[in-house]
Amino acid sequence: MIFRDFKTEDFLQHPVFRQWVLEQDPEATRFWEQWLQENPDRQQQVTQARELLLLIGGGAAHAPAPQDEQNTWNKVLQSISIANQHTPARARLVKMNEAFQSGPRRRWPYAAALVAGLLLACAAVFFFRGNNTVRYATVMGEMKTIELPDHSIVKLNVNSTLQFAKKWAGTGPREVWLKGEAFFTVQHKYNNQRFIVHTNDVNIQVVGTEFNVNTRRVKTQVVLRNGVVKLTLNNNKTGRNATQPITMKPGDMVTYSAATKELINKRVNPEEYASWRTPVLLFNETPVAEVIRSLQDNLGLTIQLEDDSLGMQTFTGSIPRDNIEVFFRTLGRSLNVHIEKTGVNTYSISKIQGE
Repeated sequence: MIFRDFKTEDFLQHPVFRQWVLEQDPEATRFWEQWLQENPDRQQQVTQARELLLLIGGGAAHAPAPQDEQNTWNKVLQSISIANQHTPARARLVKMNEAFQSGPRRRWPYAAALVAGLLLACAAVFFFRGNNTVRYATVMGEMKTIELPDHSIVKLNVNSTLQFAKKWAGTGPREVWLKGEAFFTVQHKYNNQRFIVHTNDVNIQVVGTEFNVNTRRVKTQVVLRNGVVKLTLNNNKTGRNATQPITMKPGDMVTYSAATKELINKRVNPEEYASWRTPVLLFNETPVAEVIRSLQDNLGLTIQLEDDSLGMQTFTGSIPRDNIEVFFRTLGRSLNVHIEKTGVNTYSISKIQGE
């Protein structure tokens, strides 16, 4: 297939690729997700092109003249090449700017947005490289298993990012930054070296343990499988008003939102909350609304409940990741509802009237 020969610039310019990344067009999304399943070896390059296009954005509606647009693209592609060379970050930014300035004197919103976006993208690359930072990102349908510098293992769920220093000292804390969801298996160090996971809501401190972290939906949820975890809430309180760290035991689930200040602490079965690592999602007396949110996060499905009362009903069972119909059949029988497919990966659930 022609897309196998694509370079980064080819992806950036292809209309179907842009529809997928910028417009989230259902048909384009289905095509690229299928293509990535058939071409897993191209995942890294597609992900890089996707992230770069998101930084660039869609540009302005006003289109430049074809000759000017080609000249601009030539400068952009030259800048990408320059950015990949082993030269200091400041020098690379200067070269990018000079490349743009040497082009046609005419300016238009599209070109300005494009080059500004690429400057931002390259600045981010320079920052991470300059600070020896490693960053992993996944898209829908993709998971990654990551070995950290201390040989701890992280299973990164779909639509998630993990960032950490390329090298860790033997004494200071081992630190990672997470957005999305991940399962951590942390190696215990002989000197009890701390391991800290940073999210927008909490700092999770451990020595050696296994736990799941989910930062979606404007909150952080931590579920401890074994070991001991200490949570520090990011609530901007200091002195006497500072919240004391929360010490978790195996089976504890703590959920906290720095935005709403809502804190929930309860006992759960850790395997249910980490079942996304397996081919089957597990639920036990889980509200249907929560099950639907899990399917949206893990499988990219959008399910509309036509009656809010359905969301408060509970579901117990397993859902194969590759067969959503199992869930629909079970739900249809137990709640007497009608399920209708309304589009690509979209469904509606409604009560059956008169029965």
